Amino acid sequence: MEAKLNYERLLAEQEWLWQTDLPMVVSPDFDGLLCALLMCHHRNWRLCGFYDGRKLVLSQQPSHISEFVFLDMEIYRPCVRSVGNHLLQWNQRTPLPNFTHTVNPNLLRGITARQFERKYPFATFHFLLALLAHMGVTVHLTLSLPLIAISLYPDGTHQVLLNYRRNVVDWLNWMSVKTTPTPIRGLFQRFVSVRLADVVHGLEWLSGQLQKIGFRQKDDPCKFDPEIDLSRAEVLWQFLQQNTGWQAPSLPLPNWIATFETHSAPLKAASYQEMLAQNPLSFALTSRSREQGLQYTLVPLHLQHLTD
Repeated sequence: MEAKLNYERLLAEQEWLWQTDLPMVVSPDFDGLLCALLMCHHRNWRLCGFYDGRKLVLSQQPSHISEFVFLDMEIYRPCVRSVGNHLLQWNQRTPLPNFTHTVNPNLLRGITARQFERKYPFATFHFLLALLAHMGVTVHLTLSLPLIAISLYPDGTHQVLLNYRRNVVDWLNWMSVKTTPTPIRGLFQRFVSVRLADVVHGLEWLSGQLQKIGFRQKDDPCKFDPEIDLSRAEVLWQFLQQNTGWQAPSLPLPNWIATFETHSAPLKAASYQEMLAQNPLSFALTSRSREQGLQYTLVPLHLQHLTD
């Protein structure tokens, strides 16, 4: 296991990360929208739809899903490009050959289910920020309290900072944050130095704004169904643009929808091997629960021409 992430080698192996004007599919939630906005504004990637492990909603019918880059969801197909942050590997002896074009910090660092407490503590959005900074892309950030709150919100990053500080610092070291170009370095450094009072006030403000939009649960990840709830997501999309200064076209309209088979299983070696044998489209080790700690998606026969 390497002490630091080798950005040069990663970017050489995954050359597609350098490309601009790529079509992308993201998770339909707060982190997914932030990822999409970041890449729209700074790399001119085009948002074409959403995927949440159960439903794929696109602006047009695809010939194959390899046309797209998937963000905030890893796709277990060697021809499909994706970036995510989930825990994926059971142990080092279990290879995952179909993640050839997947960029995932846990896979890169060799974190497995046996090290659940050491898994990547941030959101996909944060990992994309680090990648862009090491690619030499100038990311426009104004480190205001609203932007800090927005950055701390996806995937409960604020809670992780408070409860798992040692793991946060360990990952910041592995990501070489101290040598990351500004202003990304400044953002990550604020994560470990920001005052608790500022975190509380910032998140109170953000929660109030999200409630006005219609996301009313405490620490709501802002999940939405793009097939029936796009108007609320569009309000959130515009809110994020206003508070980041990043610009992007309106969210894509749903014109083609595919529904997949979702499954859950105990987080055990036998269940994991059985899942891999079924060639899942995507999966994640989501918790230590021995009842539903393994979540995965299978492709129905009538859709396999799109994924195999």
